[in-house]
Amino acid sequence: WHTEAATAMFQVEAKGGPPLTTEKVIRSNGAKTLNDVYDPWNVTVSRDIWNVQPEGGFYCLYRKRQNDTDPPVPDCPNVTATAERHARQLVEAGFDYIAVDITNWPQVNPATDVAVLRPLEVLLEEWSKLRAQGISTPAISVWPCAPVESYPDGHITTWKYLLSTVYNNPIYQSLLWKRPGGDKYTFFVTDNSFNNDTVNKLIEQNGGRNNIEVIKMWALFGQDKFKSGTWGFFSPCVNSQGHFTTSMIGEGECNQYSTVDHQGNVVEVSASGGYMLSQCALPFASPGHMRGLTLQRLFKKVLEQSPPNLFMSSWNEHIGGRQAPAYHAAVAINMGLPKDPQKASVWVDTYGSEFSRDMEPTVEAGDTVYQVAASCVRLYKSGKQCQGNEQEPCCSTEDKLVWNNVWSLFKTVTSPAEPVIRGQQVPPSSKFDNLLTTSNSERVALVKGGQWREACNAVGGPSVFCVDGSISDGRNGPFMIYNSKDAAALSQGLQIPGSADSQALPLFRCIHSSGTHYFSTEKACGGEGKMESQLGFISQKRGGETLRGLFRCRVGGVAGVFVHALDIGCADGDTADPEVELGFVR
Repeated sequence: WHTEAATAMFQVEAKGGPPLTTEKVIRSNGAKTLNDVYDPWNVTVSRDIWNVQPEGGFYCLYRKRQNDTDPPVPDCPNVTATAERHARQLVEAGFDYIAVDITNWPQVNPATDVAVLRPLEVLLEEWSKLRAQGISTPAISVWPCAPVESYPDGHITTWKYLLSTVYNNPIYQSLLWKRPGGDKYTFFVTDNSFNNDTVNKLIEQNGGRNNIEVIKMWALFGQDKFKSGTWGFFSPCVNSQGHFTTSMIGEGECNQYSTVDHQGNVVEVSASGGYMLSQCALPFASPGHMRGLTLQRLFKKVLEQSPPNLFMSSWNEHIGGRQAPAYHAAVAINMGLPKDPQKASVWVDTYGSEFSRDMEPTVEAGDTVYQVAASCVRLYKSGKQCQGNEQEPCCSTEDKLVWNNVWSLFKTVTSPAEPVIRGQQVPPSSKFDNLLTTSNSERVALVKGGQWREACNAVGGPSVFCVDGSISDGRNGPFMIYNSKDAAALSQGLQIPGSADSQALPLFRCIHSSGTHYFSTEKACGGEGKMESQLGFISQKRGGETLRGLFRCRVGGVAGVFVHALDIGCADGDTADPEVELGFVR
């Protein structure tokens, strides 16, 4: 996928430009925009922006074919070193094979060739050379979209190209993955609206060779498909009501669905560095990495069931598609980029350094998720669980359970039916009150009492917070903060506790002399009231795990009436106090 995006970044650097990623733009806190990535350097070969910079630098695997006199892009630099580094990292983490994602390219054309087909061939060439030198590499399988037998315009289908060029090429066959104990090569296909069982049979027959096992795979489908044998390339956590959830704190076990055979035996379980239920750049649409907590929770079932097949995602997935927001709330933008000219072109699968499935070590986020993944795979392969192995990164919790949920409650102004969320015609009133709580039991009791209502998240995903997709604003919804100062100090992965740049800020809930609630980073509550409780800690810097600014807003100029606002600032008619964010939250 990275050929053109890497080429674009190489061109920026050759012209003396800074190698900006989405995460670096976010961390600039408005000093840079996404337009600054390519536009000042007149680079047009790609508009895909790297979300992060891989630990080994920007890379791609394209190399022109022999006798190609007019390649569409230059050869990627350091191809051999890139292929070897990936082989070493994957083998050291315990991965037996990779599945190359070709699900967006059903037919062979120049774009397909540059993006995936030629890089796949180069990877096969390079890993074949490594194996010839006695260097271990994972095996390889493919995962294309295969919707039709043929195209009337003469374009070759990608699945046919893969069979003829890869699977039926004796040079590569020793690299192709076969499930343990099986004698057929594994070939994944998408189990979505593009699934075509007639094509699947043709793939299995492979021109009479009958040496292919087709496995259907997709994500975000119901339990029935898992029961019919479809694999999940990622599988979200499921709450006690049987609904997918992005909530990792305050929920029960992850309990993702497992794939079973006709006898009910578990065949496959998936675990991923993260996942999304909607566009991952939107608030709580993705759980994020959470320092490996998401992967750890998904692995609990893997270690309990010890399935014969474990599928994990993902690797080297640092760019991705963007769309218009699926929700209409004002906060349905790329989190952390509230004033960016591209804020409404939101990332779907991967965003920044935190909200991604990817496990590859990066400059911005380090190798935490990679180390957790390697630990989990070790336990899985040895048949162990976390009991007795609590110090394994896959099992340790002190370094991961660092979050508090923060619910936002509003006191009813005149009647329970009146909207109480800013942006929905709430009249300024001394009777208006906004209370933040990290206690679920307090939330339940106050709401049950009838005077308080919960401000819901405007985007689907969480289950510990209520969700209302009809919300038009959403700036005063729920959020998350750190439960310790040291946790907040490490919020961007590269800081150390006690450093000048990493000092966390405490967040206190205060009660005003007039009886209304507000919050402050000062224990004295700014002299307008007194402290009721400490909610936790917030980061002083935008980026990493905490993308959204937290504002304290005076409502309509009414003395002692406050509301909080996330990311996009205070609503019209309200005044930020102070004028900038108090800090940054999840």
